[in-house]
Amino acid sequence: MIVVLGDIAVDIVSKLRTPLARGSDAPAEVRVMPGGSGANVAVWLARLGQPVTFVGRVGDDLFGRWLQEDLSAAGVTPALMVDRGRGTGVIQVLVEPGGERTMVPDRGANASWAEDDVPEALITGASLLHVVGYVLLDAESRRGALQAMRFARDHGVPISLDPSSHAPLLALGADDFWSLIGRVTILLPNRAEAQVLSGADTPEAAATALLAHADVVTVKLDRDGCLAAQGGARWSIPAPATRIVNATGAGDAFNAAFLARWLAGGDIVAACRAGVALGTHAATLATTR
Repeated sequence: MIVVLGDIAVDIVSKLRTPLARGSDAPAEVRVMPGGSGANVAVWLARLGQPVTFVGRVGDDLFGRWLQEDLSAAGVTPALMVDRGRGTGVIQVLVEPGGERTMVPDRGANASWAEDDVPEALITGASLLHVVGYVLLDAESRRGALQAMRFARDHGVPISLDPSSHAPLLALGADDFWSLIGRVTILLPNRAEAQVLSGADTPEAAATALLAHADVVTVKLDRDGCLAAQGGARWSIPAPATRIVNATGAGDAFNAAFLARWLAGGDIVAACRAGVALGTHAATLATTR
């Protein structure tokens, strides 16, 4: 069983028909759908046939109950803490005509984790703990995530980490981030996150530098596929040409496929190919998953 620790939220996705007109109007197709990076990874894993438990926080509200029902319907075992003081997270997603997306999150209940939110027994029985970086980048949610990672290390459970967002990483600083996090088994940054965390200018140099913090580093390169590193080996897997409809959640799909294939035997090349294939497919969808 894989345990995914991360954000869950309601996505309000505005697919712009024209470039954003600041201070004016821009026509869009607007949809409300379940989302949150951690929940997205969990749902994709379930679709790939992986037993998965998602650990997160929601508010005591209609959105929170809807998200729990959605996880269960998708085949994910939900382990959601209900926050009586904060509402369920909501993310405004602006998708530009070319497919690039900008997120405006209200993390809500996601922003306040306690150390006892993740039972040790849940981690003990896991084949992998996947941590979505948003819970580590917010000081109020960090304690619970770090405790879960300590449990994983105590019981020999591999840890995979998606750093999530380059702007808060830059604000925190790479040195402070790594002093908090320690070493992980698999690191899954995108291009910008890899550069912030390594100080390197190219994905190749970033992947090499980040091996100081992870056994396997896979840098997601959007339309350029991915670059993976382990020890002295390097692999570059291209992405097929495709029309991007909505890049929101494509990285989450990549993570799920990569981890599912890696758990099947540790084949990095096969895991990269699986990740690129599913990530590319996800980018062609109008929804986040």
